[in-house]
Amino acid sequence: MKKKDKKQKVKKGKLDQEDSYIPIKNPQIETLSKIVELSDLAEGSLMKGVYDDAIHYSEQVIRLAIEKDMDHHIKKQEEFMKIIAEKVQKEFYVSEINEAASKIERIYDVLIKAENFNQAHEVLEAFKIHYKDKINLDSIQIIQNLTKKDLKERIKFKISLQNDNGN
Repeated sequence: MKKKDKKQKVKKGKLDQEDSYIPIKNPQIETLSKIVELSDLAEGSLMKGVYDDAIHYSEQVIRLAIEKDMDHHIKKQEEFMKIIAEKVQKEFYVSEINEAASKIERIYDVLIKAENFNQAHEVLEAFKIHYKDKINLDSIQIIQNLTKKDLKERIKFKISLQNDNGN
């Protein structure tokens, strides 16, 4: 009977300790937790391509970091904002390039039909030079197609020149 009493006292003592647990609030930890949560939301929004939400969450992180004088998090979010800006700019250029490339393709086709092969090639090369510093053109499908088409047309043109000179 005494063993049971001891076990009950030990268990009762543990329960008393658990009931008396009072969480200690640490504003620094709460702020860090909120910053991590908002940063995760911002990065998730960036991955989904929802840039406005990513900017919104990042801005909230910056505000919290400014309030608590957490320079590291401010700098981290500044870098994050730069990444967002680069992605937005890239999407803008891709859209602009697709539109311009469609026009260039029509001009190119007209020049090829008129047998102005060199001029058609020059138009395409001028287009590529204009956009080469803004984005990797090889990653855009319409540019890849135009480049392949240009290569085929130049080969045909050279073969026809050789045939004309050979006859």
